Amino acid sequence: MPKQVRLRRGTTAQHAAFTGAEGEVTYDTNKKVLVVHDGVTPGGKPLEGFVLLNPGNPLLSQVIHSIVSIAGGDSESTAFSVVGSSGFNHVSINETASVKRLHISQEQLVFGGNVVLNFGTYGSKRITLTGDVAFSALGFGFGSRLELRILCDGTTRNLTWPAGWKFVGATAPASIVANKAALLQLWAFGLGESDIVAQYAVQP
Repeated sequence: MPKQVRLRRGTTAQHAAFTGAEGEVTYDTNKKVLVVHDGVTPGGKPLEGFVLLNPGNPLLSQVIHSIVSIAGGDSESTAFSVVGSSGFNHVSINETASVKRLHISQEQLVFGGNVVLNFGTYGSKRITLTGDVAFSALGFGFGSRLELRILCDGTTRNLTWPAGWKFVGATAPASIVANKAALLQLWAFGLGESDIVAQYAVQP
């Protein structure tokens, strides 16, 4: 029978309090991964977060814990190609032989007197007004974009906007008429309220 070689092992917590010798390899019994040590770093470096080139299960989710940079491609060849449906944050892309579709996940907002539009969550939102409302925003930055469908109930409702927003095409609306639908689109070109450009269109 061949000889068996076993590495020193311990839990994740035990590793956190352990500094291995330079070049030493141990085994994390919680994460089920090897840990490489350099003689000075407590806990060492767990060998995790790597992409498996052949995971065996095409539905197995794999996470990359680092920035990914892909070089290559030109005007005729793509540098990045995905076969099958793809999701990017709250945007999914699906292509078949007959259908090419870009889908933005949508968020239903809960009505309140003050509604915060978070650029950091879903890029498409909807809300039904049952009273007057004051809008504000957070989570925006260079290149952020957001769209909001507004439905008004059976009563005309007053609308209040941040003073810094710049409305284009028409002035900022003061109200929305009963039973009307409106679309608000926001673009952020910086980190301040004054960097947000807004466009509002309402059902005739």
